[in-house]
Amino acid sequence: MAHSIADDLINSLSAHIAVLDADGLIVAVNDAWARFARENGGDDAAYVGTNYLEICEVAVGQGDEVAEAIALGFRDLLRNVRTHFAVEYPCHSPTEQRWFDARVTRFTHEGATYLAVVHENITSRKLAEEGVRKAETTLRNVLMALPIGVWIMDEQGQIVHGNPAGQRIWGGARYVGPEQFGEYKGWWLDSGRPIAADEWAAARAIQKGETSIDEEVRIECFDGSSKIILNSAIPLRNPAGGIEGAIIVNQDITARKQVEEKLLEANAAVDATNRKLQQVLARERIKARTDELTGLCNRRAFFDYSKRLFAVAQRYGTPLSVVMFDIDHFKRINDVFGHHVGDAVLKRVARVAREHTREADVLARYGGEEFILTLPNTGATDALGVAEHIRESIARSQETLEDPEASVTISSGVAEMLRGGDTLEQLIQRADQALYAAKRAGRNRSKIYSRTR
Repeated sequence: MAHSIADDLINSLSAHIAVLDADGLIVAVNDAWARFARENGGDDAAYVGTNYLEICEVAVGQGDEVAEAIALGFRDLLRNVRTHFAVEYPCHSPTEQRWFDARVTRFTHEGATYLAVVHENITSRKLAEEGVRKAETTLRNVLMALPIGVWIMDEQGQIVHGNPAGQRIWGGARYVGPEQFGEYKGWWLDSGRPIAADEWAAARAIQKGETSIDEEVRIECFDGSSKIILNSAIPLRNPAGGIEGAIIVNQDITARKQVEEKLLEANAAVDATNRKLQQVLARERIKARTDELTGLCNRRAFFDYSKRLFAVAQRYGTPLSVVMFDIDHFKRINDVFGHHVGDAVLKRVARVAREHTREADVLARYGGEEFILTLPNTGATDALGVAEHIRESIARSQETLEDPEASVTISSGVAEMLRGGDTLEQLIQRADQALYAAKRAGRNRSKIYSRTR
């Protein structure tokens, strides 16, 4: 009865089990071994009576390293050098990848020595391990390629890894724990106050579980250079909620901050220039630098003011645009209604245009029915929006001195300053070309200068 239960138990196992005698001859196998043997080309006897050790020796002669390890293990067992051994090996078929774990144990039965060979299919585990390895490799490659610095801390707060970007940012690396964070030199950007060792985002993450995002910090790097970084830290927690590490992320924003400082300087310079322009404008009005009819700048004043704004834009790399516009069919107004109506129309156009401009802009009567507008800190797209606002306001207006039929429309051309060898005169010329393109397109519209026009 006991023998029958033991047989049933062994045959119910998924592992492939064979029993070898002291000469390596297979004397018994379980059902799983027999099935595997048949599925892989074995005969109905399922290798019973076959010398397993001789099969291994043949494979050793063919250079099979796994077979060599198994054969060596068998010899050690039979010489009583050890009582058991185990080895993992691949056993792929044409249709699938497979791995097995072979465990061999020596035992005695009725005074004779036997070897129990147990083959366990570990394919699922190996595939899972391979998936983990691939994921780790992918993560490692991502960390290596990231343009931002990434640092990993373990559960003791010791920095254990820093990717190349992080080491470039800091000019090196120091794999230290929170108690040594004082070696890092940094200052809060908003206050200039030095950062204490326990104030670093990494220290707060590992000691208090705090998450810190994009703290602006000025650092002294290990190579002596200075940078401004965004410093972030996120604690890593285990399923129980305990802190088991942290991730620190650094982003070098030095260049961005320098650009922001330059823009602030540029804006300050523009503001200062505008204040001076206002002072100059007040003085120059005394010298008749305004157009007598419209009250706008005249041509001379336009060039004086615009050249200064043009120079500021070139120096600080800020955008500047010019809008030229004139009144469609203005000659008809003068011919049909008289010059006094034409003058009223010019005044009305000037007034509407002034309502859509800023103090910093330079609006002038360029000549006859033609007007010109300089827009500092303004690209072509935004300048087109200004031109359209003026045009639409004028098109909607029906105000005239005598006859509603004297209402008018305007056409506008827009051009933006180019980087490098551009001049104000060339900019005006491009705006003028865009104006004529608007007229050719049917008038009562605005166009941005385009070479492909």
